[in-house]
Amino acid sequence: MNSARIRVVGILSWSQRGAMLTTLQSEVWIIETDEDLDTFLGKTILVEGTISGLDRLSAYWIGELKG
Repeated sequence: MNSARIRVVGILSWSQRGAMLTTLQSEVWIIETDEDLDTFLGKTILVEGTISGLDRLSAYWIGELKG
């Protein structure tokens, strides 16, 4: 499995599979984290992490993009 570190920007929402980040290019990532993401729902965020599956990203940093 590819464990490359990447940064992804998109809008966070919930799906049946968990926290889902949708990019402007319509890429979808399922975010794996222990962090409470409720404050980020519907907002544009930056996620840094490692690819842990076909569409899964194990996040080690999540933050809201302002402006």
